[in-house]
Amino acid sequence: MGNIHDKCGIFAVSSPKEVNIQLLVEGIRLLQHRGQESAGIAYAENGEILTIKGPGLVDEVFKENLNKFIKNGIGHVRYSTSGKSSIEEAQPLGDSGVVIAFNGTISNYYQFGSFKVDTEFIYRFFKQKLTFHSIPDTVKEFMRVVDGGYSVAILLNDEEIVVFRDPRGFHPVVLGFLEGSLVVSSEDSVIRQLGGSVLKHILPGEVIIMKNGKILYDKVIYEEEKSYATCSFEYIYFARPDSNIDGHSVYSARIRLGELLAEKHPANGDIVVPVPDSSRPIALGFSRKSRVPLEEPLVRTISSVRSFIMPTQDKRNEVLEEKFGVVVDAVRDKRIVLIDDSIVRGNTMKRIISMLRNAGAKEIHVRIGSPMIKYPCYMGIDFPKREELIAHNKSEREIGNELNADSIEFLSVEEMVQAIGRRDLCNACFSGIYPLKFKYNSTELERVFGK
Repeated sequence: MGNIHDKCGIFAVSSPKEVNIQLLVEGIRLLQHRGQESAGIAYAENGEILTIKGPGLVDEVFKENLNKFIKNGIGHVRYSTSGKSSIEEAQPLGDSGVVIAFNGTISNYYQFGSFKVDTEFIYRFFKQKLTFHSIPDTVKEFMRVVDGGYSVAILLNDEEIVVFRDPRGFHPVVLGFLEGSLVVSSEDSVIRQLGGSVLKHILPGEVIIMKNGKILYDKVIYEEEKSYATCSFEYIYFARPDSNIDGHSVYSARIRLGELLAEKHPANGDIVVPVPDSSRPIALGFSRKSRVPLEEPLVRTISSVRSFIMPTQDKRNEVLEEKFGVVVDAVRDKRIVLIDDSIVRGNTMKRIISMLRNAGAKEIHVRIGSPMIKYPCYMGIDFPKREELIAHNKSEREIGNELNADSIEFLSVEEMVQAIGRRDLCNACFSGIYPLKFKYNSTELERVFGK
């Protein structure tokens, strides 16, 4: 996997009885893979909202168990797709009356005023509109005027929780049931791991209002964008492999990506080697289909974090220095088929190839379980600037030469769609075709988002 930023993760709980606030903390801990810059929770108490948040991992922010019981609260793990990495912009974001937890990017937030970050715009919008309008009417107006991908959880000081998903369904969000409580999560695997059951995948354009464990309102209120455009990278990389998105298994999709990669882009090798961790199912599918044995000589160090989460290149390079170890005996004199889910800048892949060659690998043939990433994203993935994308203006041969690989091949967009098993995907980062509602000046978008 290249150095790209993951999405954020949101979690919420609404219970008829008081539950330990650690449920919120555990929920966002299980979503840690979706954001490692900051973590936070917010809960309602005595007519106001209290927020606890900080920079770093969940376990760094919540070092001690909180002796607190709540009925309604929301949580968030973050990486920044707009704005800067700072505690002021960490989520949940808001005040004592309205607090926002948000996954995605509002593509046109800059058109509504001078906001440091799109989450601030969401907060200001609801703070103002809810003074005069109902929650459903406010959400519907929000969906009408904004663009981009978003799954949002809002906590109000009367303890109501509002959850909604954008009309194209770019980002998943799921409603579940856990020991008498309603829970909301960016991924269904978290609900199951906590011992709960999944009630539904929230639909595009759907809004749910809940309080004290009861659903007060549940309706699809905006249907003008009738077709899904779910982020293909959820299946390729972002989501946990034990997650299911809108009825499609992430693990099965990754297996099929590998199988199709072996069928359409074979390579002569002695062993198939995955880049841990997300490419393992892809490598397994490739190995099964090609009948080339799977080995795991790349060892991810316990201290390693996802390098794409790091906000600066220096930080990313520091992480790369200690990210992997190599089992020399497993790669010496071997022809390696090296499998990864994607390549963005190429920093990680270049270093891995160098390590494998230093360990005595005879040949290294790289096969990627996604198409070439050529364009930036404005719906929730913080791909780097266009000129930093290694595939933006290079052929496969040129990329292979730059990485010092003997060969490199990617899936086509159609092959990826076939493998995932659904056509209603957003492929903008591969194709440059953005399924957005409004027309934009690309120069303006690049200026605002720094891409």
